Amino acid sequence: MTKIASLLTVLLLLAFSLPASAKSHKDKGGNVNIHLLDYCDPATFNPILGDGACVRDTSSGFITFNGFIAELTAEASAGAWRFNPNPVQANEKSQLVITNVGGELHTFTKVKNFGGGFVDVLNQLSHNPNVAPECGTVVNGQIIPQPPGPDNLYIPAGGNASHAGSEETVNYQCCIHPWMRTTVNAHH
Repeated sequence: MTKIASLLTVLLLLAFSLPASAKSHKDKGGNVNIHLLDYCDPATFNPILGDGACVRDTSSGFITFNGFIAELTAEASAGAWRFNPNPVQANEKSQLVITNVGGELHTFTKVKNFGGGFVDVLNQLSHNPNVAPECGTVVNGQIIPQPPGPDNLYIPAGGNASHAGSEETVNYQCCIHPWMRTTVNAHH
């Protein structure tokens, strides 16, 4: 767990240094809104993952760290950790506006094929042992995360970003929580 906490701390620092811009459905301006969701409980996540790993108001409810791990172990996913909507309709003129309304750092990463992310324990518990190359590379048995970029957006809690639509159907996933996925279907 110490490795996870260290990795998440580095990722949080990277995410806060990135520019952000943003709004989950289509609005009049051609924007397609996508929300990144989670229900982390700061009181139980932060002592394990490090201060600031989970920053959200829990008045609407929460899932404890142990509850999160139990659900992930039993179901290979945690239902409250998701992209909404899923799937999405957009076109090359659309602007995808991604907003993290959860409490944890998430990525919105364009992948050729869905796969594992860069947190090995979450890959194993979600039955995603093969790391998506857009998320990370395996070197000497360790997963090295891909750096942030135009197709690999790191979005902190409360943050937002945008990504251009495409004339093709595109898969996106979170490289931290690899069961968080959506397909943006090309709409002509």
